[in-house]
This record gives sequence, structure tokens and C-alpha cells, in this order.
Amino acid sequence: MAGIEFNTANISSRIRNTLEETQKILDVQVLKDSNYYAPQDTGELQRSGDRLTIPGSGKVIWETPYARRLYYGITFNFSKDKNANAGPLWFEQGKSTFLSDWVRIVQNDFNDRF
Repeated sequence: MAGIEFNTANISSRIRNTLEETQKILDVQVLKDSNYYAPQDTGELQRSGDRLTIPGSGKVIWETPYARRLYYGITFNFSKDKNANAGPLWFEQGKSTFLSDWVRIVQNDFNDRF
């Protein structure tokens, strides 16, 4: 009687690599969709996200001297001149708008790779 053999190390490695690549794609999309709501004056806040976010890390980072104050909307009146969608909590805004897209992107990419 013939049996079935699985190379679990190969499967684990393939899953891990697929998840790493899918995480990169998700991180880039989260940054893009969140920046849709990020305040813009000089563009430095959004550029800081591009510079500091390491796709695949699972972390999206905006870091300027004023990023925290803007994010939480502390004593700040958001100009809509350069970004009509600007406001506080831009990641949360992006998540509430695009979460279903993010889930679909992850599912599709993982399925395509695996």
C-alpha cells in the first residue's frame, strides 16, 4: 500500500515566504490608502511614511515633529486646500474605508502565490 509523504519543511518555508511577500503588498497599500486622509501642507508628513515604512514589517510609520499632534487632531484645524480628505486619525479613516479591499488584496495575493 502506497502512502502519502509531505515535506513539511518545504511547505512551512513556502507559507512563510508567501506571507512575507503578501505583508509587503499590504503595508504599501495601507500606507497609500491612509495617506489619502493624511493632512498635507509641504507633503513631508506623507513622504515620512514613504521613507520610514518598511514593507513587510507590518508597521506603517509617519514621523515628523508634528505627526502625533496632527494624527490625534490636538489643537489643529485641518486645511483642505491640498488634500480635501485631510483629517486626524488618517490610518483609522483609511481602515474604515478600505478594510474590505485590504482583506481582498491579502486573500488574492496569498492564493495566487500559494
